[in-house]
Amino acid sequence: MTRWILGWLVAPWSMAQPVEIAPDGAWTFFNDERGVFHEGLLYLGYVKGDGDVGVTRFDPKSGSASHVVLGSEAARQRDDHNNPSLTVMPDGHLLAMYARHIADPFYFHRRSKVSSPVSLEDWGEEMREPVADKVTYSNTFFLKDEGRVWDFQRSLNFNPAYTTSEDGGRSWATVKPLVKTGGGSVRPYFHYSSNGLGRIDLAYTDGHPRNVKNSLYHIYYEKGAFHRTDGTVIKKEEELPLDHDGGERGTVIYSYFEGEEPESRDEGVANGRAWVWDLEYDAEGHPVCVFQLHPHATNDFDRTISGWPDSRIRYYWARWDGSGWQVHFIAEAGRGKYRNEDDYAGGICLDPEDPRVVYLSSNAQKPFDLNQQEVPLSAHDRYEIYRGTTSDDGATFSWEALTENSSEDHLRPFVAKGHPGKRHVVWFSGDYRTYMDYRCRVLGIFE
Repeated sequence: MTRWILGWLVAPWSMAQPVEIAPDGAWTFFNDERGVFHEGLLYLGYVKGDGDVGVTRFDPKSGSASHVVLGSEAARQRDDHNNPSLTVMPDGHLLAMYARHIADPFYFHRRSKVSSPVSLEDWGEEMREPVADKVTYSNTFFLKDEGRVWDFQRSLNFNPAYTTSEDGGRSWATVKPLVKTGGGSVRPYFHYSSNGLGRIDLAYTDGHPRNVKNSLYHIYYEKGAFHRTDGTVIKKEEELPLDHDGGERGTVIYSYFEGEEPESRDEGVANGRAWVWDLEYDAEGHPVCVFQLHPHATNDFDRTISGWPDSRIRYYWARWDGSGWQVHFIAEAGRGKYRNEDDYAGGICLDPEDPRVVYLSSNAQKPFDLNQQEVPLSAHDRYEIYRGTTSDDGATFSWEALTENSSEDHLRPFVAKGHPGKRHVVWFSGDYRTYMDYRCRVLGIFE
């Protein structure tokens, strides 16, 4: 392996080799928690290449794994948007929630019958809950202080919506709108995180970067109300939805702009449209997020300024310091994965146990040279996985390569909460052609 500091090669780095966790699987980056550590084992959800919703139980110590097709035939769809969220309930059992991609006016859920499920027999019946619109995504969190489970989805008016359960995920309230924007064609993209006690944080955009000049915002839920980052109340839960078009928005992390490039690349890039990748908490309880910026033409109907083959994406790390969001440009992401989804970077995530640690996928030849005017791609445009650490609140990072000279792409790294090691990360690897056409396996490093 190879190590860099501030983008420059300094020394070889010896570490564990990736191991296979599941032979078939991929996921989107808008369902969480995608995986959880529970009783020393990793439970990880994904969608197989044939559309089956799967969960793997993996033991990092022994390397043993068991695989379950969790979704029924009704839940099958060849689409990586459908990976389940996994949540540990107070009784130690697991709750899985999932939905097909803009296909059904309902979502699915299952509870495990035991605390350490191995086979489908260890899971209860697959249940469906009706919704007044087609559903996509599941983001599920248990708040101990309330005794409620929250699940966030996209459904009503093609906007973010939510439902709650007061009996550990056995029954669910009617889905309600969270944010209202547009007339059914605009969809903000959200990332969620929770401290598991009484708070849920949300980072989100105005819409899809393909269609909207995206800024990036942050809010949080606590004690029955939604707040801006500084604690200002926007609305109580019973007053929802937030009227995005009417100005009921969160604290700005990044503000879209056009015109001249700023003096510092930490300030962003002209015409750069945001998309959020991850959101966690630092040791002080302050939110930290990572996101991308992708320069687009100023005309919403144009593609990227120079077209997909030549467009490039940047990764950013941002932290609330108690008074403001501090944003830093940390890496070149390279090019989007394919033409029709040219905003799909390789992916970036935070270590939830220490968000000073990030993992990312890039196909840039020199991803940590932050002064490039042109960004050449790696050999054969392959996406590799890197680990970065900062000791100065994101101003600088040291980097090491976890994969090198690969014959296949390594994409969408993810770190599960509660992991016991220094380096615990999973990703999928293989032939990813589109979100509906892929042949990938799930890999991980556990140290």
